[in-house]
Amino acid sequence: MRNHTSTATRRILIVIRRLGIGGIEQATLTLANALAGQGHDVHLLVLKGQPKQTPASNVTVHCRDFERHASRTLPGLAYLLLSRTLLKALLPGSGFVWQGRLVSRYFQDFLGNLETEHGKFDQILIRGQGAFEMLWKVDDPRCWRVVEAVTGRFHHRLLCHWLTRTLYSGKQVICVSQGVANELSTYLGGCGVSLQRQEVIHNAVPIDHVRQLSKANVMPEILSPYLVHVARLVPVKQQSLLLEAYHQARQAGLDMPLVMIGGGSERTQLEAQAKQLGIDHQVHFLGQQENPYPWMAQATALVLSSRCEGLGLVLIEALALSTACVATDAPGGIREVLIEEQQRLIADQTPESLAAKMLEAVNDPVKVQPAWAERFDEVNICQRFLDLIAPARVTSDTAMEMP
Repeated sequence: MRNHTSTATRRILIVIRRLGIGGIEQATLTLANALAGQGHDVHLLVLKGQPKQTPASNVTVHCRDFERHASRTLPGLAYLLLSRTLLKALLPGSGFVWQGRLVSRYFQDFLGNLETEHGKFDQILIRGQGAFEMLWKVDDPRCWRVVEAVTGRFHHRLLCHWLTRTLYSGKQVICVSQGVANELSTYLGGCGVSLQRQEVIHNAVPIDHVRQLSKANVMPEILSPYLVHVARLVPVKQQSLLLEAYHQARQAGLDMPLVMIGGGSERTQLEAQAKQLGIDHQVHFLGQQENPYPWMAQATALVLSSRCEGLGLVLIEALALSTACVATDAPGGIREVLIEEQQRLIADQTPESLAAKMLEAVNDPVKVQPAWAERFDEVNICQRFLDLIAPARVTSDTAMEMP
């Protein structure tokens, strides 16, 4: 399915704290590449470190550590030392407030120089909690904060409302799922904070590219049938719950291995758990894989055991490969991705329920419909972002016809 597309070239700046290998980073790259592929002038600003992934050649990448730059001046260094010692200690959780004041000022100077060189930007997208905190003081009608998950809770009773108001009050926000939007609204309402505007735009998935990558030859080759899990090995993904559920499913008759793709802090502990449960010969830990799609495409089902998911990109990718999904009923976008018949494979967050759904996926398979993934096609999602650009913001030097 395709929506109408914009005929004017836009100039768009996307800001992210780090460009690593997580879901936020992948969604950022997908959007940047897709917009650039449509002929828009896309710039990607990384605030910390060097990118671990490379966007398309027609995306202009800038790496600027404004905090480090500030520390090279005597006033900047004095300010940072004061904020990290005295102010942060006196007002717990407020470190980002003082850091953001300084970084936001440097960002505004950088933006001015960038626009002098390239022309005015029509839209500025700040993605992820880390980038919000560093640029909280940036007040620009072209600017949208993209909320991937509601992580910005502050637990200090006396400071919570002030810190939340600092971060969100009067801002324009895009949530990556209605579940995230509902959670954010509830949290902000409890703090007495109002947004200027809130929209819901799902993350995009490069469906054709995922399908192409799935055809690659990979090692180790694991013969079907098997179940697959693809995620960072970190507490929020609850792989401990997954292993316990898989153990119970095997006791109930499941006779296929579990392939675990991903790296992270929990791997050693999870390998020990698998051995303790006596399933270490049936669970294959493949570590981080640059291209997990061949294993996903050949799997009987993908299993996700997260405590929460902003949207669940890996579920969309699995659906694009016609692989059914089993997932825990987590806050966020799970039920926006897994719709219609797929919802019968959503489990409660207990080993017993997840084990039962794994068995159901094997014994009574869901036939994946192409439309379930195509809703997240790049063209459709890009247009949602472009539709947010007010006509008055289309500058004369960018209002040209696309070739």
